[in-house]
Amino acid sequence: MKNQKGFTLVEIIVVLMILGILAAFTVPTMLGFVADAKGKAYIAEAREVYVAAQAVATEFNAVDGMTDGGSDSGKSSTGTSNQDWFGLSTSLSSTKIARRMTYTEKNPYEGAMDEDRVRASYRMLAYLDEDIKISDIDLIADQSKRPDQGEAAWVITVGAGGTSLDGTGKVTSVTYYKDGYQ
Repeated sequence: MKNQKGFTLVEIIVVLMILGILAAFTVPTMLGFVADAKGKAYIAEAREVYVAAQAVATEFNAVDGMTDGGSDSGKSSTGTSNQDWFGLSTSLSSTKIARRMTYTEKNPYEGAMDEDRVRASYRMLAYLDEDIKISDIDLIADQSKRPDQGEAAWVITVGAGGTSLDGTGKVTSVTYYKDGYQ
């Protein structure tokens, strides 16, 4: 019996305890790396939104003369006047893009596709739709809401924002929300 080789129970327990202690130190560190990577990925997506918004704002301000903020003096093709629907700031924010994604030639908003504000939203959608799942929550009305898991929402400010009728076409801020990150 004395010639049999192997580990004793005590030796095995000591090795398991050492492995447990090492795991206790390394697992939280690894989880931190995963969280940091997610945060950096969301920052990259926010930059993508910014670049797309700036491209669209520059184009629609220069070519079509869209103003920075909203304007309740404009009329939509349905004859309504709605400040939330006009201007670059609202047209490039995720709320309006998500609402306008469902426009077709045969819906009640017929003719709206010809309006600059709708075309600007569609251009923004064309830049981002393949990469980012856009939430339809209304951040313009209530910024305390948050998008569902895996969806993104953002608010764009062009120029001074608000109802400014200036035509700077310069994106001044992007507030981006995704999976609990802002």
